[in-house]
Order: sequence, then structure tokens, then C-alpha cells
Amino acid sequence: MAKHLYLLSGMGSDERVFQKLSFPDQYTLHFIPWLTPMPDESLTSYASRMTAHIPADEDITLVGVSMGGILSLEIARQRRVSKVILISSLKTTAERPVYFNLIRRSRLLALLALPDAILFGKHRDLIIPFFLKAESPEEKALLLDYVKHTDFVYLRWAIKILIGWENEEVPSPLVHIHGAKDLTLPINTVKADYVIPDGGHFMVYNRAKEISDILNNELN
Repeated sequence: MAKHLYLLSGMGSDERVFQKLSFPDQYTLHFIPWLTPMPDESLTSYASRMTAHIPADEDITLVGVSMGGILSLEIARQRRVSKVILISSLKTTAERPVYFNLIRRSRLLALLALPDAILFGKHRDLIIPFFLKAESPEEKALLLDYVKHTDFVYLRWAIKILIGWENEEVPSPLVHIHGAKDLTLPINTVKADYVIPDGGHFMVYNRAKEISDILNNELN
């Protein structure tokens, strides 16, 4: 049976985050693009819509980055998958960073009702490259292009889903790759199978060689 590898990028990004990775030749690669969510759509419903076109009998492996990793876990609940590989993501409630809980308790999510210009202002141009640990002009340019073209309907939905997300069910087999210097999802709450010592939240792009070595080891 043919093997298929489905890639899910992080919040607000696209297939370009995977462009520096290499994968085993026996896999056919597919990228699952983010959809515009319906009003108050659940993660379960959203995952079902994103994978509706994948044949039920296909042998699939999922590679999810950040928010895409969380979505991979939901997809694995809905259909059979051969393996889930998380990069810079979370797999259980216990792995959520402390600030997630602070945001929930302080009701900061109510700020999502503010106008786009106030909530998603120009300060993102400085904040996002910093927290994702962009290291080169090329990386910063890619991140700023994501910022420029972000769908705010999707972004509001994704933030609510991410902050409120809870999970105790981990599919098997699962492989978790994380960066020791991840500022967005700090390593201190994460139990990873592989740790990239100097990897930040954007390591899928700027530590692609190390991650590709792990992927080829796990997928062969």
C-alpha cells in the first residue's frame, strides 16, 4: 500500500514552513491547508472538514507543527493513522504552558472582541519574530508575510481553541520533537522524545537538518 504523509502547519502559516525539510522517498507528500472556521466551530468539527477529502483506506502519517500538531491529535481520534509526529507542539493538558491558564483565569480572551486594528496592530511585526526565534532576514520576511496575510476570523478562532484546549488521549505511535529554547511553548512543561538543544518555536524552518534526520529515522 502506498504511504502518504500529511503536513499541518502552525497557526497562521502555510506549507512554506516545511520547505527545508527532507522526507523519505517512499512517501507521497500532501499539505492540508487551514480553512476559514465556521462561527463557534469546535476543533472536532474543524478537523473533520479539513480531512474530508482523504480516502478512508489510505495509509497516512501526520506531521503537525505547533497548532497543527494539536489538530493532528484530533484527526487521529477520528480516523486510523499510522503515526503522528509533533513538532514544537503539545500533546496533553499537562504540557500547556503556565500562561495559558493565566489567560483563561484573567478573561483576557474577551479582548478578542476588540477591532482588528487594535488587537492585531503593527506591534506583531516585532513580537512574532521574537517569540518564534527568527534568526535570519529570510525567516523574518517569511513570518512578516504570514502576519500581513493573516485571516483575522481564523486567528480569533484559533486563539480561543488553543487557550481552551484540553487533552489526555495520546495516539500510538506518536513522536514528539521540541526545542529547548522554545519561548512560545516552553520545554519545561513538555515531555518530548527528541529535544533540539538550540531549537526555538520556528525550528521546523531554521533547524530543518536536525529535524529531517529525526523524521527519516522515524519514517523509514
